[in-house]
Amino acid sequence: MRLRLCKEKPTPVTLQNPDLDLSRYPSAAKQRTSFTTTTDEHLSRSVDAVALAYLNYQRYSSSAQVESRQQYVKALSLTSSAIQNPELARKDSTILAILLLDLYEKITNNELKFEGAWAAHLSGALSLVKLRGDQQFKDPNALRMLIRLSTNLLISCVTSDRIVSAELVALRSIIAAHLPQPCDPKWQESDLVIEFAKLRQDIKDGVLSNDMALSSLVDLDAKFLRLSLNVPLAWQYETVQVDEKSIHHYELFHHVYPAEHVSQMWNTLRLTRILLNELICLHCLKDEGYMKINSKALAVHEYATRTIREMASGICASVPTYIGHHSGSFEMSMTSTDPSGIIPARDAHALSVGQSNVNHRLPCYRLIYPLYVAAQSFAAPRSLKPWVIGQLHFMADIHATENAAAVAKVLESGEKRNLGQVYAMLGSYAFVC
Repeated sequence: MRLRLCKEKPTPVTLQNPDLDLSRYPSAAKQRTSFTTTTDEHLSRSVDAVALAYLNYQRYSSSAQVESRQQYVKALSLTSSAIQNPELARKDSTILAILLLDLYEKITNNELKFEGAWAAHLSGALSLVKLRGDQQFKDPNALRMLIRLSTNLLISCVTSDRIVSAELVALRSIIAAHLPQPCDPKWQESDLVIEFAKLRQDIKDGVLSNDMALSSLVDLDAKFLRLSLNVPLAWQYETVQVDEKSIHHYELFHHVYPAEHVSQMWNTLRLTRILLNELICLHCLKDEGYMKINSKALAVHEYATRTIREMASGICASVPTYIGHHSGSFEMSMTSTDPSGIIPARDAHALSVGQSNVNHRLPCYRLIYPLYVAAQSFAAPRSLKPWVIGQLHFMADIHATENAAAVAKVLESGEKRNLGQVYAMLGSYAFVC
């Protein structure tokens, strides 16, 4: 199987920044270049602030850091004024600007919290949605923007252990009514993540008995399993067997996906099932004596452990496709792939002197968190953690993904760090959503 990946054109901002993925913010790039009036300057300033913040994040440029902050302050002031204007408050450009200001906060502030600017922008955007009326749900671009808003809100709630608000659930219900049916697997997956967040909170609050919690967790995992077994053809992947493992193969196979967003959906499903099945194991172990005499509880524990290992295996199988070959003996086109479906990396010498492959950088970055979740699981095979650490160091050394090295150090230290803190350290959904 052969896949083709085309290079995206860099977003036209103050400083060209090809790694900045603004495609998740519909029409932002187009509006950035087409706006010529000062009434929409809040959006153009927001785009520049994010682009410069990302440049500093990648290259540690002090001048970019200073200018990004200046652009952010200007964008914040202009957006605040726009919100006070009844006409501007209802425009797409204002919600886009708020989403970008939120993105800026995630890039520049890697402390996990649900207060201050880290969360205020999304709350403000949700308030604006109420002002815009039902017509916004009929506009495809506006609908995509609202999907992004709902996704960002959901991730913020889940990673900071906050309850998913009734407002967010209601917004998603309205959005779903305007989406093609059935909704795509990523949307269905998000619905299940909401269920998981609510169930986890109920367990934390002691609302459910151990038996009820265990039963609910098993039922929810069955829903995730059904979703994975019934994805449309466009969301399925191919398993490629290999005769010999490369340094990027954990086992003798890897997965090839039709697009990167498909691999993201699958890895989100896998890491969520890891977390869910860890809870199942913990509830089975709450009464070890009971588990010894109850064959059903023992079977559930064994199934959960096996599921965790299967999900970790799937995450690892997505690595070879996106991390690239490592060989000093050849140099291949960045837009080509070999028959295995793996995207080749550049010549190792070129990479070693800093000419990092930007086609690999973001896909690799988005692998860091799933790999961390898999490696830190108590049910993962012992061989998994050192293998993951090796992949993370490769990403740091070859693809200039420095946060991969930071996460590798966390694993090497044996520290049990809060998963939300690691996700925030990686820039939250700014890069890994």
